[in-house]
Amino acid sequence: MDLEAPIDGWYVWLAVSIVSAAVGTVALGLPTGPPPDANRAANAIEETAGSPYEAQSTYDHDATAIKFTGRTVVMRNDHGTTRATLTYGHVVPVMGNERLENVSAGRAVADEYAAAVEDPNRSAIDAFLADVESAYETNTGEWRTANGPLRTRTVATRPLPTVSAAVDIERVPGDQTHEVTVEYESTAETGLRLLADGSDDRGRIRESVTGTPTGRTETITHDAFEGAPAMSFPIDVRIEAGGTELCTATVRADRGDETVPICPPGGRTLETTAVDDRGYVSRDTEADTFYVTLVDV
Repeated sequence: MDLEAPIDGWYVWLAVSIVSAAVGTVALGLPTGPPPDANRAANAIEETAGSPYEAQSTYDHDATAIKFTGRTVVMRNDHGTTRATLTYGHVVPVMGNERLENVSAGRAVADEYAAAVEDPNRSAIDAFLADVESAYETNTGEWRTANGPLRTRTVATRPLPTVSAAVDIERVPGDQTHEVTVEYESTAETGLRLLADGSDDRGRIRESVTGTPTGRTETITHDAFEGAPAMSFPIDVRIEAGGTELCTATVRADRGDETVPICPPGGRTLETTAVDDRGYVSRDTEADTFYVTLVDV
């Protein structure tokens, strides 16, 4: 009888158990799912970004974090990290910017920036593009938590407004006026400032209005004058929008009681401090609009 065999069997069993445990430990360390598909995310983005019109889309992904750097999108989860290149161009990640997040979710730019539209001291387009620049600089190259679907939206601003205006100043004896009527309109809704100054610092007008494609008329009487109840000719009249002076005219006494153009024929277009040279803003020069592709998760 071989009494040593059972002891050898225990050694074999112990060795097999150790190897099995080690293999099990290695197996537990292996990934149990795929990493995010950055290529599919990039394709989803470019289906919208490559559109010649305003467009939007969503893409359900399994990433826990996402990063945009120039034309590169990088995604990661517990199973790995993948990256893909956008061939269309740069996008603007808007995570953390509430107004741009609302726009990326579908709200119109004009509605989200309505306060800036009505503000004669600020261009609504400049306000929007300033947010775009800030979001791009803040989020580019940074990992952001991906806690929702990937939203992509290409949006266009309204056209840069072109303003037309004329003034009719009532003339009374003494080469003075007690009433100023301003006719104005704008190709796109925008805040305007109507300003007038009488000679020798006699009387001023400072009136805020909103220009629209439908012409409007504003009559300012002496009880709304500042500094004096009358203004003396010659009277300097100015129109401001977006915090800048668009046009000006000096009306002398011999032109009282007639309509005098302030802005030149065809109007004056409000300029912008656009960031269209940064690569993530496209400008339609014919329509004077700006296109931007926003992404959010």
